[in-house]
Amino acid sequence: MQTSGYFILALVLLVWDLSAVAIAQRSLSEINDVPGRNGVFQEKNTLLPKRSLMEIQSAASSWFDVQYYRLALNIAAPSGSLKGTVTIAGACRDTVQTLTFDLVNRMRIDSVMVNGQRRPFIQKSASFDITLSHPPSIGEALTIDISYGGFPIATGFGSFVFDVHSGIPWVYSLSEPYGAKDWWPCKDDPGDKADSADIVITCESDLKVGSQGILVSTVLNGDGTATTHWKERYPIASYLISVALTNYAQFSNWFHYSSTDSMEILNYVLPEHYNDALEKLPRVVSMLEIFSRLFGLYPFIKEKYGHAEFGRGGAMEHQTMTSTTTFEEDVISHELAHQWFGDMITCRTWADLWLNEGFAQYSSALYREQHYGVPSYREYINRQMEQAKLSQGAIGVPDTSSVRNLFNSARIYSKGAVVLHMLRHVLGDSVFFHTLYVYANTPALRYSTAAIHDFQLICESVSGKNLSFFFQEWISGDRFPDYSYSWTWNSSGNPPSVTLRITQTAIGTTPSFYVMPIDIRLTAAGYDTTITVFNDATQQTLSIPFPVKPVSVAFDPDGWILKFLFNENDVPPSVPFLEQNYPNPFNSPTTIAYRLSKRGHVTLNVYDILGREIALLANATQSAGRYEVQWNPEGIAGGIYIYRLTTESAQLQNKMVLLK
Repeated sequence: MQTSGYFILALVLLVWDLSAVAIAQRSLSEINDVPGRNGVFQEKNTLLPKRSLMEIQSAASSWFDVQYYRLALNIAAPSGSLKGTVTIAGACRDTVQTLTFDLVNRMRIDSVMVNGQRRPFIQKSASFDITLSHPPSIGEALTIDISYGGFPIATGFGSFVFDVHSGIPWVYSLSEPYGAKDWWPCKDDPGDKADSADIVITCESDLKVGSQGILVSTVLNGDGTATTHWKERYPIASYLISVALTNYAQFSNWFHYSSTDSMEILNYVLPEHYNDALEKLPRVVSMLEIFSRLFGLYPFIKEKYGHAEFGRGGAMEHQTMTSTTTFEEDVISHELAHQWFGDMITCRTWADLWLNEGFAQYSSALYREQHYGVPSYREYINRQMEQAKLSQGAIGVPDTSSVRNLFNSARIYSKGAVVLHMLRHVLGDSVFFHTLYVYANTPALRYSTAAIHDFQLICESVSGKNLSFFFQEWISGDRFPDYSYSWTWNSSGNPPSVTLRITQTAIGTTPSFYVMPIDIRLTAAGYDTTITVFNDATQQTLSIPFPVKPVSVAFDPDGWILKFLFNENDVPPSVPFLEQNYPNPFNSPTTIAYRLSKRGHVTLNVYDILGREIALLANATQSAGRYEVQWNPEGIAGGIYIYRLTTESAQLQNKMVLLK
């Protein structure tokens, strides 16, 4: 339905404005928060259905330190069933006699053994309690074997899926953020990483199994099944353990990280996509070289990197073997960067997710810069800027119960990348890149977890600067600044100078204004000067010595700051200004903003292309300033609409595209 509606709309747009067609094609996936392969990237693009708080939160005992997982599972693709035994080993940090792990009760437990002895258990909706034989001592080691089985269903971004391709069984998992408990008993919390894991899968012998670490063996069992054993000997969070199996075609590339050593890049792809993968995935070699140079050697160098195709949309950074639906360059570089930021250093809580997603999204920009040059970096960042302008809410997400908010592409991905782009300018290139390297190589964080505050402390330690202003604004702040500026040249001064006036309004509620260094570029015949001013007030007047009248005065000319910007010198003082609505095209509420230079009566109307009034959005006397109005097109047909601002001195209008 959406496809056919979009086609009709495109024909209308072709007659109306060919440029609008291009905008609609580029933005259709963005407004649905599911960007396409060539748009702004969101890797996990299937929304969670509503789930209970018990299914979202981990109930596992915080006092038990998980050190090892072994998943020995039988997967019957034709029947959609899974059964087996999961072993959890670890140490006690308290003397509590009831030990709890996570498992959704669609999977039924048959028995629980603790240190070889059968123990009673109580299975709840999303967890189970084990009664230990005695209160454990501090540091006591426990090994728990849970035998269970059932028919896992696809929830969240995937969890566990029984699928087919070309008539062939295809099974895969995607557990982030809360889905590991949907298919195996574990501590479903990113803050407790196991030191190692074994994944042992028995399935039909004509299916190839991909997972974490090194392939130990594949043994034919003589009954039409085979058992594949993968071992992971680096620390790993439960959500990063995965399985993917079908009749994969296989090929390898090699990362030569020294004159004598190399690591395999192992690719499991659908046979029908083999040629496409063979053409595109070798790019990973140069990505590994670039990221290893920037962040330190690939963190799982003793094992492998690779890809296993799955069917849930986007991609997922499963440790040492990314699951993906696409071989598109930005997606592949994003997932590879996660091996440093997300897999080696894992967000301590889901509220710290920016340390995973923002860093991976920005790393794609760094790959472009290193591989293709600065223009490619700028093009990528400009796209992130435009998407980030649609974001609302803080990057440091206090409410992690809404997975749609947690993985919001505009806020966590695009704005997350832009924040690092801005931090780069605040610190300067040499300090910024040294900071990233130190963060990725801090012993207390490597192969462990980090909170946003840990990264702030490293930034401050490396730079010697107090960066509280930056992190409070851009991590805790909910939007971004709106700047307007004007300038005049004082030829009679000693020396002659440019008087620069900056006015700032914060778009959002927190903070009230943004403190930022801002580049100002002044140009004239024979002169091209850029200075940096520190804007720390809502209204600021600065005097900049300049010997001749500038031809132009550019504000943040290289686009370092996420912002709206209005140059008052470009518009006569008495004339209002009507901004383009955002998002545009849109299929949910859109925002229309306008500026008034003086007090007066204002109306803002929406019309269809036949001139019929559809909505009255403003009808009031207003003071000078910037205003935002939201239009919710509920019950309105898709098409082209005109919004018109009428004041006492002018009438301005723009067009917008509603997609239905």
